Amino acid sequence: MAWTRSGGLLAACFAPVLAACAAQPLERFSEDSPPVVLATLNDAGVRDLRAAYRGAVCARLPQGAPHCEDVLLRLPGEGEAGALPSPQDPAARYRIAFVSGLFSECFERLVRAFSDAQRELQAEGFAADYIRVSGRGTAVANADRIAEQIDAPAGDARPIIPFAYSKGLTDTLEFLLRHPAKAGRIAAIVSVAGAVNGSPLADRMREAYRGLGAAFPFPDCAAGNGDEIEDLRRDVRLDWWLRNRSAVTVPVFTLVAAPRPDRVSPGTRASYKLLSQIDPRNDGKLIWSDQIVAGSFLLGYANADHWAVAIPVAEQLPALSFAFRDDVPRPALVRAAIEVVAATLAEGRPR
Repeated sequence: MAWTRSGGLLAACFAPVLAACAAQPLERFSEDSPPVVLATLNDAGVRDLRAAYRGAVCARLPQGAPHCEDVLLRLPGEGEAGALPSPQDPAARYRIAFVSGLFSECFERLVRAFSDAQRELQAEGFAADYIRVSGRGTAVANADRIAEQIDAPAGDARPIIPFAYSKGLTDTLEFLLRHPAKAGRIAAIVSVAGAVNGSPLADRMREAYRGLGAAFPFPDCAAGNGDEIEDLRRDVRLDWWLRNRSAVTVPVFTLVAAPRPDRVSPGTRASYKLLSQIDPRNDGKLIWSDQIVAGSFLLGYANADHWAVAIPVAEQLPALSFAFRDDVPRPALVRAAIEVVAATLAEGRPR
């Protein structure tokens, strides 16, 4: 779901569609979706690690970064940071991988999700890889591409912690299901603005996407057939969980993107306003509650939109910085997540 310079043209093409959608309800009545409930974190079986994660992030913020209270939202029930066991050198224990989202491959020569975090991890001694998935591939096709790239060098038996962004989470979950032997190497998944339950935007814009977005001529990625948008529909995602939840035995740690309204990038305000018809707590592409896996581990709520939480636009494309609210300390968010995940796993493999 990440668009950059060429993506600005695509966004402009979709602007009339978004404007037309704004005049009617975003969600339509449907009998296709499995029944769901709205529940608190506790009732949904989510273990709340927000306090520990905040402590880890705040301790790692570089000089000149925004204040910690502006990096992570402090929502009710967070509590005080408890003492997590200090993990022994996570760089020696784990490999890190980054799996990006829809359209990301199309713009990799211009800007790449988490490239700043990957660079800093490698400088610290981590083995940090970028897994290239098709920018307009289905979850099934991208699951196979992940399987092709997930193997570490011979003799490196360290388990892997993938950071799965946006649709990259959908692809990574499909990988777990379709390649169980290789999935055994995954210690945990960190979902960053992950499309857990899909998005009402996919439901509404599926026909427009099939007619325009799937075949739009980007030079660095193959055209899609339109099925990739189906992977992001709410009823499709909820049905996937209904059928496959028991097969997802790898622990999932979630970083939700939930910006305050003034932190929404100009380039994604149209879709933010559309989703606000349902819930103003959205990142411009996903509603906050649709980013959390039931029974998972919650790291926190980043005060960043869907793009800024992952993409270093200001660094790599400064000419477009006016269109993005990008002062997000992504390396600190990623490194703190590794620390909390490693410490939680050290307590005993969570279920």
